[in-house]
Amino acid sequence: MASESNLILKQTIVEYLLLSVEQSGGLLIVGPSGRGKSSLLRAIAGLWNAGTGRLVRPSLNDVLFLPQRPYIILGTLREQLLYPHTDRKMSDRELEQILQQVNLQHLLTRVNGFDTEVPWENILSLGEQQSLAFARLLITYPSFTILDEATSALDLKNEGNLYQQLQETKTTFISVGHRESLFNYHQWVL
Repeated sequence: MASESNLILKQTIVEYLLLSVEQSGGLLIVGPSGRGKSSLLRAIAGLWNAGTGRLVRPSLNDVLFLPQRPYIILGTLREQLLYPHTDRKMSDRELEQILQQVNLQHLLTRVNGFDTEVPWENILSLGEQQSLAFARLLITYPSFTILDEATSALDLKNEGNLYQQLQETKTTFISVGHRESLFNYHQWVL
């Protein structure tokens, strides 16, 4: 009998898939839970390198991955917004505009400006964290964005606002989600 540490589980996530997403377009991946949608996205984003097959994608420097639970760093609001390029220079006015675009303008007064360090994990709801991740997208303008249930904690109005802005950036994007409303923001469905 094998111990749990020696047990290796192998599961085919995708077999014989040829997929191409046109530049500035959006692909929505849907399906029942547990079928490998998020695993596929993680492989595309370069977060998983296990498995076999051939994957052609843009340089990982040009890819932004927005998970359902965004990565929140220690630091100031300015650093949160500029992550992963926290040394980037943007004026307070530019950052204020970004906060307005993602409906987070209230954060400025709540945390006393851009340069105060606060315990973000105790301050931001999951929906605010997801909006913050979209703010990063609007700042970095990646050529390719991968969204893994990136708006699941938002109401439909905020979700629509963020996806409309994503479409305006002309970035190519792939999303996983369960809401029917997401069909409105993608040209292709898998």
